Amino acid sequence: MKRKLAGAIAIVLCLAMPVTATGQTTTPQNFVAGGISYNPGDATPIAGTGLYARAVTDSAGTYAFTIIDAIPTSYSPFTVVTNIGAGIAQKVVTIGKVPIFMPTAAGISINGDNTGWYWSSGALASIHLKGSWYLMPNLRFAKSSVNDSSGYQVIAGLLVAFGK
Repeated sequence: MKRKLAGAIAIVLCLAMPVTATGQTTTPQNFVAGGISYNPGDATPIAGTGLYARAVTDSAGTYAFTIIDAIPTSYSPFTVVTNIGAGIAQKVVTIGKVPIFMPTAAGISINGDNTGWYWSSGALASIHLKGSWYLMPNLRFAKSSVNDSSGYQVIAGLLVAFGK
């Protein structure tokens, strides 16, 4: 019960952050980001996420990106499902001065000798902090053929990005 409540609180905080932020509307041409993700439905809920994006168009807010998720599936022995994907992120709305993007990616999922497909989508906010630094809360869902028993996974994450 406590774990489900903590997951719900984390998701609400990630969604509420863009509404209260006072950043500027500009987003970088290129950026690299890294951070943590939380999957409330998993036995090992904390994961790592990395992202590299490059603007395709300035005016439309379209980015081509690559993403990697390292999702632990067990601690003893320690095993990880690695999802690597490429995709497009499109700015869909601006709330206040914070642009909200819809990233969609597809790629490969790897766990030891087991290899399969993976895809994800969701929402990501780009909050300008200072200089070239950005905070990017996100809420995504993912599906992997390597981890069939998990079904669709809801992932709330927080990335710190550097971009120019």
